[in-house]
Amino acid sequence: MPTKAWALVRSTHPGPSVSVTVLAAILSWGFSLGATEAIVVVLSVLLNQFSVGLSNDAIDAARDREAKRGDKPLVAGEISLRSVWVWALVCGVASLALAALLHPGVLIAQTVFLLAGWGYNAGLKATVWSALAYAVGFGALPAIISYGASPAGFPPWWTVLIAAGLGIAAHFGNVVPDREDDEAQGVRGLPQRLPATPAAIVLSVLIMVMSAVLVVGAGEQALPVSLTSGIIAALVAIAGGIFAIKRPNSRAAFRASILAALVLAAGLTGSLLLAS
Repeated sequence: MPTKAWALVRSTHPGPSVSVTVLAAILSWGFSLGATEAIVVVLSVLLNQFSVGLSNDAIDAARDREAKRGDKPLVAGEISLRSVWVWALVCGVASLALAALLHPGVLIAQTVFLLAGWGYNAGLKATVWSALAYAVGFGALPAIISYGASPAGFPPWWTVLIAAGLGIAAHFGNVVPDREDDEAQGVRGLPQRLPATPAAIVLSVLIMVMSAVLVVGAGEQALPVSLTSGIIAALVAIAGGIFAIKRPNSRAAFRASILAALVLAAGLTGSLLLAS
């Protein structure tokens, strides 16, 4: 792959982008989307996340240069700031265009998801409201998918609550290992304002609460799936929290939150299929 193209890919934050897209793909199955609709939804979410990742690097370019973040393609001079901005906008517009092909509800929810990500990058991440951007953005994800289903409609309340909670958990898990660098650069979101140990505890508790919401919300018919996935996700979250407390600079909490999110997504999908 050409150097500039590879630099562009790395600037999209491919790890988190793909993780969220996998989550969308799993939920598409749970909401029984047709193959065509599922492909459109997944591509729309992927482009959404690429846009958010690119805008993050573009907005933080000056700060990253000051911090000498050589791992960032923009800082290393592998790609221009203009190119990153252009592709951030292209990906965002393409994401919304795909969403509009399915249903107005998909377009509205996808717009909320996109604006939440851009809003976080533009300044919310340095405020006590940083977690709100994640809650709103991820909370919109089930609606992106349910309005793409047939019949289209607003998703069950518990799917929205779980998605929002997992978004906050992902935010806390992502911030924990970088809190010192963030504070040095003046980025003081909600997780940075908490000591490392309480932040790790909040992360684990959030996953456990969302596991309980899954069990209660999905109902008796889905209990075998919801209870099993809830217990596994809770254990993963606890392990990640313990590891984060012992090694504050590791990314264990973030990886655990992603793994727990995927487990809960699988449980949510199975629960939706059993409840339908």
